[in-house]
Amino acid sequence: MRVGADGKQGAGPWSRRHAHERIPALASAYLCTRRRPADATIMEIGDVNVEFVPDGEVRGRPEALFPGSDWSAHTHLLDGDGNVIANVGSFLVRTPTEVVLVDVGLGGELLTNLGALGVAPDDVDLVVLTHLHRDHVGWVGAFPRARYAVDRREWEYWCEHPGGVGPDPDRVLAHIEGRRETLDHRRLTAISTPGHTPGHTSVLVTGAETDQRLLILGDLLHTRAQYDNPDWAFRSDVDAERARASRLEVFARFRDARTVFADGHFHGVALG
Repeated sequence: MRVGADGKQGAGPWSRRHAHERIPALASAYLCTRRRPADATIMEIGDVNVEFVPDGEVRGRPEALFPGSDWSAHTHLLDGDGNVIANVGSFLVRTPTEVVLVDVGLGGELLTNLGALGVAPDDVDLVVLTHLHRDHVGWVGAFPRARYAVDRREWEYWCEHPGGVGPDPDRVLAHIEGRRETLDHRRLTAISTPGHTPGHTSVLVTGAETDQRLLILGDLLHTRAQYDNPDWAFRSDVDAERARASRLEVFARFRDARTVFADGHFHGVALG
């Protein structure tokens, strides 16, 4: 595993948000910042290479994001103003035959950071979406050849409940329609983890000739503090109790010596 350099600012088909502009889709708890994005992280799993590619970061009040939470043991995860720092980005998965992105950020620096890694929008074969909240679908539409893997329950829920923290029906859902499929991949396996959203899915990445594996959590966790506090609910959980049960199930099934957890919202290094 190695840590790479900072991302750079770049242009895209949708305008990025300015410093400290409130993001209505994520409510007043979140502020978009123009500060340094997350460090990139690379992991090789047999014949598969996985790299976190930053799109930017957001910050918010912990008591607003996690109602009733006590951060006295986790102040190291807060910034100098007492805010939670959350990365936003994508996991770039390169297999011997395909270029895959798991989630596609909020619409910040992702395309520029992918370009710095030698990945053009036309190179992406498949986009896997852990769920359809706006901070995971920001660059939908930027990858002209890509297919989109989305859980059926997730798709149906947001088609029936548009708006709020969900995807834009015209820009996101309309683009995915006709390109949507169920994840069926030799190296990526969908792990159902409902609760945060009805069809929330984590993604298990495996490689050839190794028992090492990587589990991309999606929004099963929003902070490392939830490792010690799996009961903490996030403010936008559709079903907080089911989200808690999904966390405990994943911990029991996958928290072992051969599995590395990865989360796009973890501040700093996204793996581990």
